[in-house]
Amino acid sequence: MHVDAITLAAVVDELRLLLTNARIDTIIQPTEHALALQCYAPGGPEQGGNNRWLYLSSHPQLARVHITALKPPKVASEPPPFVMLLRKHLEGARIESITQPRWERVVEIVAGYRANPDTEERVRFRLIIEIMGRISNIILCDEQGLILGSIKRVGADVNRYRTIAAGVQYVPPPPQHRTFASQSLPRLEPTAVTAAQLSMCAANDIDSINSEAQTPPEKTRKRSSKTPEQPKVWQLLTRHMLGFSPLLAREIVYRTTEDTETTLVRNTDAVWEELAWNTRDLTSIYDTHKWNPQLVERTKSSDNNSDALQKTLIAFSVYALEQYAQLPGIRIRKSPSINVILDDYYARAEWYDAMEGIRAPIRKLLQTQIERCKRKAEMLRSELATSEEANQYRLYGELLLVHQYEVQQGQSNAAVQNYFDDSSSEGSSLVTIPLDPRFDAVRNANRFFNKYHKLRRALTLVPDQIEQNHVELATLEQLLADLVLAETPAEVTLVKAEVQAAGYIRGKNIVLDKKAQKAAKKGKGSKQAKGKPAGPGGGVPIHMQSRDGFTLLIGKNSRQNEEVTFHQATANDIWLHARGVPGSHVIIKAAGRDIPRSTIEQAANMAAYYSQARGSTNVPVDYTLQKHVRHMKGGGPGMVIYDRERTIYAEPENAMPVLKG
Repeated sequence: MHVDAITLAAVVDELRLLLTNARIDTIIQPTEHALALQCYAPGGPEQGGNNRWLYLSSHPQLARVHITALKPPKVASEPPPFVMLLRKHLEGARIESITQPRWERVVEIVAGYRANPDTEERVRFRLIIEIMGRISNIILCDEQGLILGSIKRVGADVNRYRTIAAGVQYVPPPPQHRTFASQSLPRLEPTAVTAAQLSMCAANDIDSINSEAQTPPEKTRKRSSKTPEQPKVWQLLTRHMLGFSPLLAREIVYRTTEDTETTLVRNTDAVWEELAWNTRDLTSIYDTHKWNPQLVERTKSSDNNSDALQKTLIAFSVYALEQYAQLPGIRIRKSPSINVILDDYYARAEWYDAMEGIRAPIRKLLQTQIERCKRKAEMLRSELATSEEANQYRLYGELLLVHQYEVQQGQSNAAVQNYFDDSSSEGSSLVTIPLDPRFDAVRNANRFFNKYHKLRRALTLVPDQIEQNHVELATLEQLLADLVLAETPAEVTLVKAEVQAAGYIRGKNIVLDKKAQKAAKKGKGSKQAKGKPAGPGGGVPIHMQSRDGFTLLIGKNSRQNEEVTFHQATANDIWLHARGVPGSHVIIKAAGRDIPRSTIEQAANMAAYYSQARGSTNVPVDYTLQKHVRHMKGGGPGMVIYDRERTIYAEPENAMPVLKG
């Protein structure tokens, strides 16, 4: 769902109230498409000031402007050039005004500071946020409208109407137009629309659709074989009204006909009158500023817990959403602030999208290697099955030597008695042997013996190759699980370094950023083996307390698993791991005490959550004493085998409240 013009008007109203005269202290870039400004707003005579984070996004699907409760995390540790430009001009400046052109999805923030302490002359800059889907942008201009920089550069080869580049005069987006009677006309003002205008628009749209249907096929593009849908009234509103989104249009249609999908055909004058009245009534809040922020949730019971509810956010608005009020399983949550609503709705969605972009190339590499190992395993299994074929070659050779005087050169096959077959009750059976006509019986026998010995030599190597391939596949699957569990760019970098250390990425060693280096150094719990290069550090494992007061250690990647299992755990601590899938090692520190069942269940929930089976509802988790866990032969860090285990079933979703708490 996108932020529309009427929602943006409510946001701008709140921003004026909260951020006018606020000082911009810090500017960061959380993701590739977003900026965050820390603004200090002075309080009243008896109140202290407040620091607030203003989030600006030009994401193709998640573009928005709102205040966020927490400092947004950053994907990149080093600020890009546009952020440095913003810091140069805006840090220390005070916000003077926040405006929105009428019914446009554009916000302009004017910030400035005194040019000289002794004068009132001010230097001002304009920060323009355009929320327009895939062409959204954030642009910095001087007071005269000259572009100083932008988060996305748009050249003349992309957009001939306006270029977004440094040194070019800023041109606002083109006015909103509609097509009426084959002419391009300005869209209608929603607060003053009449029934006659809506009726004329409907007649025009119906005529356009009918004329397209009657156009000969050779004069049009290839049509779909599907029957075209009847045009809807809400589509009419989005085509002809200023700043209308599908949600707003559907709400007005619902208030008019109690059906959001009402079609254009056969509507009476009374319907158009009521539709026009509802349009004017609902959009009047744009001028009266009587906002009613709402968030719509769809709730359903959890599959394995009837008391737990799963919530899905489906819509937000600044007016009452009557179209959802009567639907089953729908809950409408009200709030005095649209900024709070937007912050809840998007809830780090852009961060997760950016993290997926970082993980994607490593995931693709690991999945390619996993598929290679699986194909190799199939090939090795088929080679192992050729042992019967090798014995057949040996039998052919021995029978040819026995019957060498009966077989003549030039024969393509020979049927001979098999004196080595003890299973036949009626004497020896006949065996047909394929021959090379160029050779006699002895030379054909030698050829069969050569094939037999070649296959036997290969078969002696296959079991070791199967074992090596199994270890490599387990390592790759663990690295893939490490990647999925990585929640920050620094953790993804550590996994990437581990993948490179395993030999799957060529080139120079990955240079860790400062955060990753710090985490890696903290995570090294053992001395470097003499003569061996040091592997990348794994970061710091998770330390937490169980409800019964026991310390839990959780490794989130291979190196951390190695650390918690073999360097921080002792022989009588309990070790847990999700059964049959890659995942974290979890340690319960016994400290000489008996560990209760409730702590084991809590630790099992953590092991299930930090595993490849996180999305399952019921996960088997094995647990045993640490002294029964040992390294897998030939395996990498954290690759283990264990025995004397017991199994408990855990629910990954039960770990969420503990982690959030």
